[in-house]
Amino acid sequence: MDALDFGIYRFLSPGGEARFWAGRRVLDPRITPREIADRVGLSESAVRTRIRHLTEAGYLRDRMVVPNPSLIGATAYVVDVPVRAPSEAERILRDLRLVGGVIFTRDVLDEDRRSLQVFLAAEGAIAASRIAALLGRLTPDGSALAARPYYLPPCEVELSPLLWRVVYCLRSRPDASLAEIAASARVSLKTAARCFHRLLDAHACWWTHGPESEEFPLALVRADLRRPSLRATVLAALSDGPLPWMPLARDGFGVAPELTATIVAGLVPADAPVALERFLRRLAGIDGVATVRRTFALGSAAYPAWFPERSLPVRRPRA
Repeated sequence: MDALDFGIYRFLSPGGEARFWAGRRVLDPRITPREIADRVGLSESAVRTRIRHLTEAGYLRDRMVVPNPSLIGATAYVVDVPVRAPSEAERILRDLRLVGGVIFTRDVLDEDRRSLQVFLAAEGAIAASRIAALLGRLTPDGSALAARPYYLPPCEVELSPLLWRVVYCLRSRPDASLAEIAASARVSLKTAARCFHRLLDAHACWWTHGPESEEFPLALVRADLRRPSLRATVLAALSDGPLPWMPLARDGFGVAPELTATIVAGLVPADAPVALERFLRRLAGIDGVATVRRTFALGSAAYPAWFPERSLPVRRPRA
C-alpha cells in the first residue's frame, strides 16, 4: 500500500470525504476510474490496475447496498459494548448475527479502552432499549448498556413501487449496470437511470464495503471544537494542510451536521506513525479545537439481513 493506493481509496467516497453512516464508510457508485485518475494524477488504466490489485488483496472485494432505516419507519442507534479480551470480542461479533436489527459493528481501540460499536435500527427508543439490554447479556458481567440515537439523513422521498423494485435489484446486485437494472425492473434504460440517481440523491440507500472486504490499517482522527459555529473556520485552516490521500469528514458522526462540534475525521494509515503524529499536532494547534482523539479500527462485521424485506408490500423482481 502506498500513497496512491490510499488516494484511490479516498476518492471512492462521495467528494473524497470520509463519510460514515451507521458506522460504515459510504462509497460513491457514480464515481468512475477516469474521475479518480484526474484527482490522483494517474492514467485511467493505472487506476483500473490498482483497483484490481486492491480487490485481489481483499480490500475492495465486494460491495453492498444498505437501505435507509427511515424507509421502514426505523431510527438508527448505536450501543457501545465494552471488550476486555480478544476472545470476548470474537464471540460477541459472532453472536450478534442472532440479534434482530443490528446493521454493523466496528471493533475499536480508543485512547484508553476497547469496545464494540454496535449500530442498529429500531422502531423507537423503547425497542432500541430492549436490544441494548439484550446486548448487555452478551457481555461476561451482564453490563447495563444504553442505546443512543445516531443521526442519519432521512430519505427525502416516498418510494413508489417502481423505486422499490430498483432497491431490491440493487440489494441483490450492488454493482448492476443501468442496463441490468432496467432489465430487472422491466423499464427503459432512461427510466432506470432516473430512478438510480433519484435514490442516491434522496438518501434512500447507500453503498458500502460488503461483509467479505478487509479493512485498511487506518486510524480515525477526531477533533472536537469548542462550539459548532467554529466549523467553517477550522475547515478553512485545514483546507491546504492534509496530505492528498487523507480524506476529511464534515458529517457522519451520528449528529446532525449543523449541530455537531466534531469537525474532521481523517483516515490515516495506522502504519505511518510519523504522518499521523504530524497531523495530530497540526490539528491540535488550530484555534478553536478543544480536543483531538484517535481511534484504531481493529475489525468490523456487517449484518446484511437486518432489512426486513418480507414485511414490505412490494415483491422482489424476478431473477
